[in-house]
Amino acid sequence: MKKQSFILWISSIVIVFVISYINTITSDNYPITGTIGVEGKKVSYRFEKVYYGNGEYYFSVRSDFPDLTGKYFFKPKDDSVWTLRELVKDKFLLTGVLPKQKPEVILQYYAELIFNNKSINIPDNRIVQITYYGEIPIVVNLLQFFFLYGGLILAIRTGLESFNNNLKTKKFAVMFLIIFLTLNVLINPLYLSYKYGFINHSVPPIERLFSLSEILILLLWIITAIVLFNRPKFKYTSLSSAVITLIIFLLFS
Repeated sequence: MKKQSFILWISSIVIVFVISYINTITSDNYPITGTIGVEGKKVSYRFEKVYYGNGEYYFSVRSDFPDLTGKYFFKPKDDSVWTLRELVKDKFLLTGVLPKQKPEVILQYYAELIFNNKSINIPDNRIVQITYYGEIPIVVNLLQFFFLYGGLILAIRTGLESFNNNLKTKKFAVMFLIIFLTLNVLINPLYLSYKYGFINHSVPPIERLFSLSEILILLLWIITAIVLFNRPKFKYTSLSSAVITLIIFLLFS
């Protein structure tokens, strides 16, 4: 029995990890990265689409080509005038700096690399759009991470308990509700207040303090718990809710 329980816990962790990875790489906010060849030398770049911080945003282009130089262009999303600056060269790195902005401001930017009287725009002749957010204290970040992903793992584990004769399904469901209620009521409002720059600046609208996906998941498991305690003969209730939890996480987070 202990071996089976251990396997179910490991399975829960693996499922959440895989789903989280898929969610990350398919997100609109996933950074643009690439590697191109310039005169037989490798040039690598990474352009972020989201920046958390209260200062300037730095991006770099790494190259083995010693004579490579460049410049970059940026502007607010709704502006029509581009600002041009030179990329700063330091050995193998070309670095650009975007000025600090208020939370939720969107800038557009791209770079132009110059070599042997030729030029090429990166990334891949596209314009990158980056959204600024406020800096989130590491403690708040860690709490949000552990309560969110710890809760998701417990939700999946509760669902997989269907394959263990539902011995601890009710117990796991209550534990999940405690974790996700804490996440939604205490941690997320603080996390989102920092993210959107409300701290020490303004009183946030109540709807900006909650995450839609996590509210939906919490409501789903409140209903699930009611069914579990009142209709215990429904063997796969928690498993169905676990599957729906993953779908909500993929679609709304």
